[in-house]
Amino acid sequence: MRYEILAPGGADAQALCGQTTLPPFDPTSLAFVDAVSRRILSDPSFKRLAELAALAFWMRKANIRHLENKFNDKRGDRLWTGRGVVFHIAPANVDTIFVYSWLVSLLVGNVNIVRVSSHVTEQLQHLIAVINEVAASDEFDKISRRFMIVRYEHDDEVTADLSSLCDMRVIWGGDETIRRIRSIPIGPAAVELTFSDKFSFSVIDAGKFVTSDRKDSVVSDFYNDAFFFEQRACSSPRLVVWLGERNCVAQARGTFWDLLEETVVQKQREGVPASAVDKLVTACLVAAKSDGAVTMESTRSNFVNRLWLESPRDIDRELHSGRGLFYELQIGELEELADIITARDQTISVFGVEPERIERLIADRRPLGVSRVVPFGQALNFSAVWDGHDLLRQFCREIDITL
Repeated sequence: MRYEILAPGGADAQALCGQTTLPPFDPTSLAFVDAVSRRILSDPSFKRLAELAALAFWMRKANIRHLENKFNDKRGDRLWTGRGVVFHIAPANVDTIFVYSWLVSLLVGNVNIVRVSSHVTEQLQHLIAVINEVAASDEFDKISRRFMIVRYEHDDEVTADLSSLCDMRVIWGGDETIRRIRSIPIGPAAVELTFSDKFSFSVIDAGKFVTSDRKDSVVSDFYNDAFFFEQRACSSPRLVVWLGERNCVAQARGTFWDLLEETVVQKQREGVPASAVDKLVTACLVAAKSDGAVTMESTRSNFVNRLWLESPRDIDRELHSGRGLFYELQIGELEELADIITARDQTISVFGVEPERIERLIADRRPLGVSRVVPFGQALNFSAVWDGHDLLRQFCREIDITL
């Protein structure tokens, strides 16, 4: 096959497929995940790579034990086992997604083949080095015999070969990528799970923000949600919905964006001229397609650009350049949010809105979209329930024994 094996050394696809699944949350699987986490957290050089630190924190022993407890609670006295060989196709925009997908599958016992992007990044190199280092230990021999991480350019023949080996295929990617890969068959008994393009946004209660005594931390949390991955992650906010009356919203907006500009200037290394051009082109295209008024506003640094929209009809979820461009809307009542949500929407990050109000809105209006509602600062946190799918359950099959 025309692919490069990144980890572990000496891996072989055919030998891999001859391995049995392990019991869910096997002690060796738990120890392997913990060892990778500790290796990342113990290296000071990884601290500047925030996504790796977040990954290692998610992998810590306490959180994995929490996942195990949730798994056992859901399973009850039923018999769940891994599906077999799971083929994960990771996206190019977020380096760490492949690890989350692979490890959840590993924890419930599956054998795994992971295809990562052919785009080489510093984070990916660090991750692969750590994985190889830990997998080389004799302690984890039965883990290293049950996974393979590969890299290859877009090649449907290679994807077809690997797909023919799997009992489950998991595709993380854009809509076009998913359509193309879906045209490549998997076995008749194999199942498929896809994670397509999504759109996410934030909701801010303007009155609560104006009176907040922690505005700096609120804005810092929003920065982390929005500017990691340059808004390319599916859960990165690209729209800010202001809740409140116009005068209050105007006051809150002024303070919020000024503080965000200060934060971005402090944390960003340098501006990229191409990103400024991309945002300007996007703004012009949105304005040209709009039914109403669209106003573009920029901060002095040009790191942050906003498009004020008079109607939710003007939100173009496909036409968005990222890199610090935000749509803005104002609503008077939270219930109006239901008219904004579409099936494409994934995460709502909120400030100042009580959980029960969100729960009531979703229960009453039952929108087709939105699978996560989180506070500011947690939009990028990975959860074993993603896009409405419980991965611990999806990566398993249930055996019905009635005697």
